[in-house]
Amino acid sequence: MKTTAKTTVNAKAALSYSGTVWLLVLQLLVMLPFVQYLPQWLIPVLVFTAIWRIRVVKGYSNRPGLRVKITLIAIGMIGLQFSGLPFPSLDFMVTILLLGFAFKTLETDNPRDGIVVVFLGYFLLAVHFLYSQSILAGLYGALSLVVLTAVLVVIQHPLTFMHNRQSTQHTLRLSASMLLQCLPLMLLIFIVAPRLPPLFMLPLPSSQAKTGISDSMTPGDIANLSQSDGLAFRVTFKGDRPPQNQLYWRGLTLNHFDGRRWQQFADDYELRQLQRHFEQHYRWQPNQLEVRGTAIAYEALYERSGQPWLFTLTPVSEVYGDVLRVGDYRVMARRELQAPTLVKAVSYPDSLRDINLQPMVRQLALQLPPDTDPRTRTLARQLRADSDSEQDFIQRVLARYRTQPFHYTLRPPTLGSTDTIDRFLFDSQRGFCAHYAGSFVFMMRAAGIPARVVTGYQGGEWNAAGHYLSVHQFDAHAWAEVWLADSGWLRIDPTTLVAPDRVERGLEAAMQMEGSFLENQLFTPHNIEWLKQLRQQIDSVQYGWRRFVLGYDQDAQHNFLQNLFGELTVKKAVFTLGGLLLAIGFLWVILLGIKPLRQRHSPEQLIYQRFCKALAKQGITREHGQAPGDFARRAAAALPEQASAILDFNRSYERLCYALDKNEDKTALLGTLKQQLKQLQ
Repeated sequence: MKTTAKTTVNAKAALSYSGTVWLLVLQLLVMLPFVQYLPQWLIPVLVFTAIWRIRVVKGYSNRPGLRVKITLIAIGMIGLQFSGLPFPSLDFMVTILLLGFAFKTLETDNPRDGIVVVFLGYFLLAVHFLYSQSILAGLYGALSLVVLTAVLVVIQHPLTFMHNRQSTQHTLRLSASMLLQCLPLMLLIFIVAPRLPPLFMLPLPSSQAKTGISDSMTPGDIANLSQSDGLAFRVTFKGDRPPQNQLYWRGLTLNHFDGRRWQQFADDYELRQLQRHFEQHYRWQPNQLEVRGTAIAYEALYERSGQPWLFTLTPVSEVYGDVLRVGDYRVMARRELQAPTLVKAVSYPDSLRDINLQPMVRQLALQLPPDTDPRTRTLARQLRADSDSEQDFIQRVLARYRTQPFHYTLRPPTLGSTDTIDRFLFDSQRGFCAHYAGSFVFMMRAAGIPARVVTGYQGGEWNAAGHYLSVHQFDAHAWAEVWLADSGWLRIDPTTLVAPDRVERGLEAAMQMEGSFLENQLFTPHNIEWLKQLRQQIDSVQYGWRRFVLGYDQDAQHNFLQNLFGELTVKKAVFTLGGLLLAIGFLWVILLGIKPLRQRHSPEQLIYQRFCKALAKQGITREHGQAPGDFARRAAAALPEQASAILDFNRSYERLCYALDKNEDKTALLGTLKQQLKQLQ
């Protein structure tokens, strides 16, 4: 009597060899992207467990006992301890999850265990997007999703999908078609589902979470940062792009100098403390800004940095996003950037800032450590005494950078721990932007002129393919601001007196003679034209992905739906959403119900069809409804010289169709059937 295949999973049935291989491939595919973020010893653990599992299936080894499992878990915990991952953190939790994912292989004996592994793989696939939201990560996730679903099909139908090339292709096509049928519903959920903030956040390790400009500056910090070609942010301008020498992207204001390090204030604040300090003592005051000149409207998409610093053209008159505006004209996020963040702003660079300087701000801008750098203090007082005005004094100081043998370099000599300004101005005279900005501000303060250091980025690389500006870490820069009566804060960049190419053409042009641009990297496409164009084309696609997919936040969703449906009401939303769901359901009915399914043949049936065609060419045609055994005996009688081969082929075919044990692997029998067909042909 003919039986139908059950769709339920038999928990006591043994997992087939093909199902085991599929699971091992799945585990490697899911764990591979985590290697660049987590301890690399996880891959050898997976390989070890995979080899052991294959040996168990083939009968070469025994299943691990309880003691072995406890030992493996203990080794994993020891490895986790020596990895130095802080607790609690995302890396720590994911590493434990991956260890369990790998060790689960050793006890996966039945389909139920296999389904647990698959569901865990689905979860890990989603977790990976916490680390990377790039378009490559999205494509890799889609591929992994197809394989995960295919493994689920193989586990639930082990006899239908055996481990051979033909059935593998069929399984992957089936999995892909199932996921494509879900695509309309997925798009609908993406477009209309509320964009909710995360319910909780796990801290990332500082070595991975924080990149870019820090909240303090020592002479070598920005020079080290300039050896990285990592992307900081991208900018799209609403109108004409400003000149390169006007692109000063303000990030932080450094007021306090302790003799070696510049920092925001004398005390170090955590983010929440810093925000409270700004709101209480250094709030944004629009009446201190007199808007002048031409507006520059732009959108900046910031990469994940683990820090709250945003970089804008100063001053910003309008800004849209979850940001905090500060009295020193900076814009910062209210929380650390753990994902790509889009901010829209309008700036007026020619505006007047702080016509009336507040006493607290003046005190911050005149602070100097006592009894340090006596030679610089003496020089500043002499130049101020010889000057007719503050503007004349500033020009005399700048002329010193231009006429003295100062040299712009990414390899400055060490200045020691005391009198670093004196050692730079009078001894080494070799430095990077941080040296020039810091020494200039020191001389201004020594002469009684309020001044401060500003850190951020200068310039950027124009992407002609995407019509946007890419600002990299090597564009990091430091400059100075001085305050003058009736003029407010003025930007002064003493680096331009020593290396004008740094501002006009970028760091690569400024470092051309020294040859120190990205010297720590083995390969960089920045100086090869065709590679540069290819890189920009790829980056343009990536920017579009981040801008229109990852940038689809609550505001973008509201604007899109409003442009699509007009004024949104509850009644209109209910009817629209219900109509779309009915349309998707009707589409599924057409694809799955009304449309007749194409008849699919098993591998042995396809081989048998070729067998019948081969005999038909010799005049032996199978009659409709004739049994394979009767047809084989008639063909053997008509072709006595091939009788033995025909009967052997028929016996193999009948065994595959009717006498094969359900736990028996038919891959070898299919290979035998193919060889017998070749002999007949």
